[in-house]
Amino acid sequence: MNYTDDVDFFLTHHPHGWSTCCIHLKDRRVEFTISHAFGDPFFDLMKSLSQLIDKHDEVTFFWFGEPGGQRVQIKRIKNRHHMIKVNVDVFYESYGDQIKRFEKAVEFELKEKQLITLAYYQLKKIETLLREKSYAADRRDFPFSDFTRLENKVKSYLGLGT
Repeated sequence: MNYTDDVDFFLTHHPHGWSTCCIHLKDRRVEFTISHAFGDPFFDLMKSLSQLIDKHDEVTFFWFGEPGGQRVQIKRIKNRHHMIKVNVDVFYESYGDQIKRFEKAVEFELKEKQLITLAYYQLKKIETLLREKSYAADRRDFPFSDFTRLENKVKSYLGLGT
């Protein structure tokens, strides 16, 4: 696996408890549907970003669908601590069932700052849109206070000021 900076991803918050994550990697596009019924996928992403900023060597979170979902693992690369490896594996079991098998969906390496920047601005987009009452009407709550804490941490980490 090679390093790339040709990565982007988009989070879309749909009405009625669903979101989509699209990862664009060079000339490849991978899309995942995420349910909000089994937890808060935005909080899970925020917690992982915060842990990366705090220099954890590895973070893992699950985004569930109905059924199935994704396991997202982000590992710091030894001897290149500014770099991380992202693995997204899919599984097909329903929420609450033991997950028996994972299939690799996408894997790539990139700079930690690039991932944190991409994720932060996608979360910021959703946070801003949810402040509009008509947009927020059929969408689940967003962890606004958790986002504010993450935003302060990200701004400091990226040198953006507060």
